[in-house]
Amino acid sequence: MTMDTHTIKDLFTKHGAIQQGHFYRLSGRHTDWYVQCARLFEDHKTGELVGRELASRCAGYEPDVVLAAAVGAVLPGYEVARALGKKLLYCEKRDGALILRRGFEIHPGMKVLLVEDEVSTGQSIREMTEIVRALGGSVVAIGCLVDKSGGEVPAEAPLIPLLRFRAEHYPPDVCPMCKEGMPLQNLR
Repeated sequence: MTMDTHTIKDLFTKHGAIQQGHFYRLSGRHTDWYVQCARLFEDHKTGELVGRELASRCAGYEPDVVLAAAVGAVLPGYEVARALGKKLLYCEKRDGALILRRGFEIHPGMKVLLVEDEVSTGQSIREMTEIVRALGGSVVAIGCLVDKSGGEVPAEAPLIPLLRFRAEHYPPDVCPMCKEGMPLQNLR
């Protein structure tokens, strides 16, 4: 059974994975959305449900393997891979760049489904795509729990989110929420 956008948004809100308001980001900027997808995986049944939903939307691309970026996308990647009956590989940051290690392999001709928890700028998607391409594989689709770009992130394969909205980010001195006197929440 496929969940509609309203049901997914309610599920994410109920578990604290998304909140709308006025939030401080580690970058120092302010945003109108707080996203913490890890909250969905505190409960194994919810994590499995979310993974199955994303897997069902990506299954038609017939990937050979699922590739996620550590740390945030490992749990969603695992649940998607499990639902599809595929292996999960993951990339890790080393010296500021994503790399594939731990003996994980992508072979020439392999069809790869990228999985992310949230997409903002698309930087990790681009890095994972470069890794896959360099090893002779192809990215067939990109599944994510939340696309905060509003669909504006350029991607070389279809981007398939469970939720999509445009999160705005502002320097504090021009933040409209500050100007309105909205309390600033720091949810680190």
